[in-house]
Amino acid sequence: MNTCETSEQPTSCCQRRCQNPWRMLVAPICAFLLLVAIAVSVVLAVAHNSGGATPTPSPPPPLPSGPLRGLAYAPLPCIAGTCKEQLPNSDVMQIGYEKQWGSGGRNDLNVIKKLGGNAIRLYHSFGFGPRSDHGSFLDAAHDNGLSVLPGVDSDLAIHNCTDFDCYETVKEVIKTGFSLGFAKGKDWHPAIHTVILFNEPDFFANDPKCPQKASWCRVKAAISALDGLLAAEREANISGRVNLTTTWSFAALDSIDGKCKNCPGYFGFQDMLAVIENVSIAHYKPRTPAKDLADSFHRRWVNALNVQAPWGFVKETITKNYGPFGNRPWFIGEFGDLGQTHDILKNDVQAMHEFASANDSLFMGASIFQFQTAYWKGGSEMSFGLFGLGKEKIADTEDVCDNKGDCCKWPVYCLSTDLHWLPADQAQRAAAVAAAWNGTVTGLCRNATQIIV
Repeated sequence: MNTCETSEQPTSCCQRRCQNPWRMLVAPICAFLLLVAIAVSVVLAVAHNSGGATPTPSPPPPLPSGPLRGLAYAPLPCIAGTCKEQLPNSDVMQIGYEKQWGSGGRNDLNVIKKLGGNAIRLYHSFGFGPRSDHGSFLDAAHDNGLSVLPGVDSDLAIHNCTDFDCYETVKEVIKTGFSLGFAKGKDWHPAIHTVILFNEPDFFANDPKCPQKASWCRVKAAISALDGLLAAEREANISGRVNLTTTWSFAALDSIDGKCKNCPGYFGFQDMLAVIENVSIAHYKPRTPAKDLADSFHRRWVNALNVQAPWGFVKETITKNYGPFGNRPWFIGEFGDLGQTHDILKNDVQAMHEFASANDSLFMGASIFQFQTAYWKGGSEMSFGLFGLGKEKIADTEDVCDNKGDCCKWPVYCLSTDLHWLPADQAQRAAAVAAAWNGTVTGLCRNATQIIV
């Protein structure tokens, strides 16, 4: 009978003291296996340090707690008439805004968590913000159980990219971001789930630099941004873990290859398939080898679009036309539900969550548009915030700065759900979302103060 006595905490087969006829063979076998393991480790280390082939990116991580229940977050501390001469910097992740999002101030991230949210979508995370700490925002979001979807500032394509070739521009802002907290060690910060490479680049057609409103302008910007991000990861030796996307508008446009005619939103989904198959269609020459670019796209890209329309219409429009996009997941980057009542908004948000929860669903969920009313924009934008601002001042921000070092402090006002400029049956948007997500509305003004408009 073969029996072995094993030491209490064996760490390798060489620690086993076997009492059987083959015991004389155990030591040499173990030694041989140990040498093989050491040799493999050395080979891998040499390949890694000598600039060998880039490791295959790991599959995108799952959302931490089921379907995406996000909020679009761009809460500039502006009330009516206060930001006409100068807008605060739009990079709300910067440490200067901590009194808005952090636990020592208004604590917006915790407000989102208690609403029932599990994600936060941003717009200007990489671009014209300061070279200051962004990791504190990511740490705070992670502590609140929120996934973060940071965005590359769309204005870069207009003001910094040459003929919509955004390779160098995006590469540099992503590499800078890694040094400001978007990376931890050799990986993206664990809070980051998806990086958004421009918001609604279809509007680049309106720029005078885009000849005859050509479709290649938007596609060239998107594919070159993807190319630039991949280069930034390579040069900084950062693992390609996070999802990547572009959020397209719900405009009914033709895709760049003409295969999709008058396609609301999903024209952009077809744009990306077309340019990956033939990158020259966008007047672009990639720096990443075509095979590697395609491989990263197929492994990491998810589809996304912004909508103001009710969920039923969006669901029917996308799902019945989704065949060409296979099993690629998709989500809504902005869900506006413009002009809908409390009950319709609640039912739509709930229905989206249920649809995304189905085992075979490619739909990842949605980010509700948006956390705070955009007073400085006015017009129809006043219809979308869950929260307005009250008269009660909580604090002042720290220095809110831009990438040129120009800084200002701004007042931080309390939050209110009384959106009195809307019809009464539309004016409790936060309560509708909280009811759909089984959450609660918290963090409001302590007194019943009039909303500032």
